[in-house]
Amino acid sequence: MILTDNRNVLRMKDRELLNIISEWDLQQPTGQVIVEQAKTGVPTIKIVQDGKTQYLQSKYDPQREAQRFAGKFAEESINYVLFVGIGTAYHIEAFIEDHPDVKFAIYEPNEEVLHAYLSNFRMDKLPVRNLLKLFTGMDQEQVTVEVQQLLAQSNNVLKIITLPVYEKIYGDQVNSILEKALEAIKHKHSSLATNVAFQKRWTINSIKNFPTVLQTPNILHDIDRSAFEGKPAIIVAAGPSLNEEFENLRYIKEHGLAYIFSVGSAINALIEQGIYPDAACTYDPTELNQIVFAKLKEKDIKEIPLIFGSSVGYETLVDYPGNLFHMLTNQDTISPNYLEHSDQINVVSDAPSIAVVTFQLLAKLGCAQIILVGQNLAYQDNRRYAEGIQYDHVQNELSEIEQKNTMLVKDVYGNSVQTNEGFIRMRQQIEMYISHYRDIKVFNTTKHGAHIEGSVFVELKSMLEQNLKENVVKDIQIDNSKNYNLLYIKDRIIQMERNKKQLERNLQLAFNILRRMNSAVKSKQTNELDQMFNQLDDQINSIRINHYQSAFIEPMLRVHQERMIELTREVRYEKNLLKKGERIAHIFMNYILDCKSHIQSVSPYVKEMHDEIVRLISKEV
Repeated sequence: MILTDNRNVLRMKDRELLNIISEWDLQQPTGQVIVEQAKTGVPTIKIVQDGKTQYLQSKYDPQREAQRFAGKFAEESINYVLFVGIGTAYHIEAFIEDHPDVKFAIYEPNEEVLHAYLSNFRMDKLPVRNLLKLFTGMDQEQVTVEVQQLLAQSNNVLKIITLPVYEKIYGDQVNSILEKALEAIKHKHSSLATNVAFQKRWTINSIKNFPTVLQTPNILHDIDRSAFEGKPAIIVAAGPSLNEEFENLRYIKEHGLAYIFSVGSAINALIEQGIYPDAACTYDPTELNQIVFAKLKEKDIKEIPLIFGSSVGYETLVDYPGNLFHMLTNQDTISPNYLEHSDQINVVSDAPSIAVVTFQLLAKLGCAQIILVGQNLAYQDNRRYAEGIQYDHVQNELSEIEQKNTMLVKDVYGNSVQTNEGFIRMRQQIEMYISHYRDIKVFNTTKHGAHIEGSVFVELKSMLEQNLKENVVKDIQIDNSKNYNLLYIKDRIIQMERNKKQLERNLQLAFNILRRMNSAVKSKQTNELDQMFNQLDDQINSIRINHYQSAFIEPMLRVHQERMIELTREVRYEKNLLKKGERIAHIFMNYILDCKSHIQSVSPYVKEMHDEIVRLISKEV
């Protein structure tokens, strides 16, 4: 039976966990987890698995063993720690003697072991005030969530200490769960970094590009797709292996054997060789993206159409000499708020690489074969790019530091090749889409490139001999009848301007409530706080459902909003009204001020967009 004192602790810390572990009080012991006296007279725990007995800590002197183990970390400066395996908790007690102020969490994979601990050992021997979390079980999703929350609380400086015996008993299972949890967290951090870098840029680009979107064909809706259906298409990337394929690509282009789409910097290598792709694709939101097309603009090459993502760096589109086609991206929050039947318009998802976005595009166009060229996703002889590609802001040759930080992955021949985390994420995304579009045959012709799961490695020369024999390339036919409804957009402009005024009113009302809440907290008047919480909820809900907010402001505050949601969850169960009021006032005051600031900064862009659209409509009518 769980000790009464431990029940009281869990009632305060985690009632749900108490309910789960209390069920073991009603069950007959399994005989797999046994508490017995060690030779020194203190309790110790052993586990019986497959007929073999394993002590979680010494059967002779578990406390001394725990002190020796904890001593390994005595000189380390540790502020946050996750203990994997509670056992008798002697090792945790010993660790805390050396680190009395440490914040700690405990993950015990075995529910029965946790029940045995709670039934025989007192939790108050630990500094419970510093216990962040106690959790159990082998559910990967739950463990991932718990570890994510701990990492957030610790600002990503969480030390993980595993009970030594657990590395033998549960090594594979626990390590697998923790690795997946940490991988999910790494992905989240990558997404967070991306959001920090681009959250404002995506919105400004989408605003600036929207008039161009309205004046150009949507590549997924406004063309005759029969030109692409069942046909082969080549994605040409800028990897160093592209150097070996120029003559093959020239032959393919001259004979129309497949559609050639260049991605990223590959356009410059192809232009240098006098090979003009059937289209160039771009989506990078940064200002630097315009540099990729500087050579094309300087040479005034009109023969290469540009297919752009609607959230691409707006500078890229300025003075582009050729035809433009657009594809809506999921980072574009403007188009869905202005276009009629926007939920029926095909959208491509953001990705770490334009090659991944282009793969989606070709799949949606109905191409039967996708052939990857120059898609190294790795380095070759310490080089990033093919010949003909050189930028001032990045060198083709890897620096010594970059060379030291590379990783090894399997290449198309089964050997090892140098790569980095960014390339790995790109590869994983391509692999995900390959597995999703199973009907498309994907050939990777990139010599010495990273192996891409789901693709077949075939040299491009062999593809010419075996697969690419017919002239399949046709001119793209545009259906002008499918253009966007400009009169609907005109109505949306009027509605958006009303939404902006309403948003400003709601923000001011929320601001006034927060000032009153601050005053009430300072004067320790709790009688009206509950009412203020409800009033604030109403205003925050009105703010969040406002279309001006969702189109323009919220996308630029993604990181702030995510953090605000996390903090709100934490404060929800605060029973002390003054503490709760103080924290809520602080959390939401910053948010309201941020919203107001962003309305001011984005308004000139929105006005410019609205004015340009109105001029466009007046010409059409």
